[in-house]
Amino acid sequence: MEEQLDIPSKKRIRQAGDILRNPDSTSEDFTIATGILSQWRQIHFYPMNTFQSYLRKNVKKSYPKGIVAQRLKRMPSIIEKLRRFPDMNLDRMQDICGFRIILKDLVDVYSLHSHFSKSKRFKHELILPPKDYIKNPKDDGYRSLHQVFKYNNPARAELNDLRIELQIRTELQHSWATAVETLGIIEKSSFKTGKGSAEFKEFFKLSSQLFAFFEQKQPEDASFDSQTLLERLDFLEDELRISKKLSGLAISARHIDTSSKEFTGYHLMELDLGSGRISLTAFSDAQLERAENLYSIVEKKKH
Repeated sequence: MEEQLDIPSKKRIRQAGDILRNPDSTSEDFTIATGILSQWRQIHFYPMNTFQSYLRKNVKKSYPKGIVAQRLKRMPSIIEKLRRFPDMNLDRMQDICGFRIILKDLVDVYSLHSHFSKSKRFKHELILPPKDYIKNPKDDGYRSLHQVFKYNNPARAELNDLRIELQIRTELQHSWATAVETLGIIEKSSFKTGKGSAEFKEFFKLSSQLFAFFEQKQPEDASFDSQTLLERLDFLEDELRISKKLSGLAISARHIDTSSKEFTGYHLMELDLGSGRISLTAFSDAQLERAENLYSIVEKKKH
């Protein structure tokens, strides 16, 4: 029988969230709350690993070229979200543990979505109506299909009710979202939360419209003019040099991918914005706690 995890009480987790969202919290309180957040975040590793096993098996069976990616939400992103949504409780945050399934086209996206919604063999409960940001994209142009599940495992009852978010998107939609996130790092501005210059945000929205037109083979509204849109995107590209900024990190990412093909475990990646250098520290599956502790230390140094 597996050893039960030491899980902080919901009250303690909520209190930690309240401290982290308050910029006036004392340094001592913030440090303690960060430790609780790190512990709460680490607990999500366990359901994430069992959840991903089912996802990979089923995706590969029907969509051999489909990609399943998993991640734990970064600590700064969790704190930022707590501050953006004052009524959100840390213990009920739904996307600390998240998966992305990347498929070829829209037909595959909706087919897989239907499978997870109706399959009786999938024991995890779909707790919220899906958020279809493909048919109803966000104002910034973001498109994806979101589902939230409640983890269910009789063998690890203490983990039941943890939330897991599943995003299903096309390859083009994923490329767009990755570019937004990457440029946010380069420009030191969280575009995905609505920050940043109007020119960058216009570029993202227009490029999303162009991608949608390409995938759906028809405009979303009668005023759509592909030629005018392309001319405006070309102008913004010349002004913002987006392709050049992304190319450097793309080369680094390919290097990491090539050097990690036979490695299974975890990586801590640090980007030095000044020099453009990326450092990579590898941890085996058995070094999960060590990896999380080092990550927590690195993040604390930034505050």
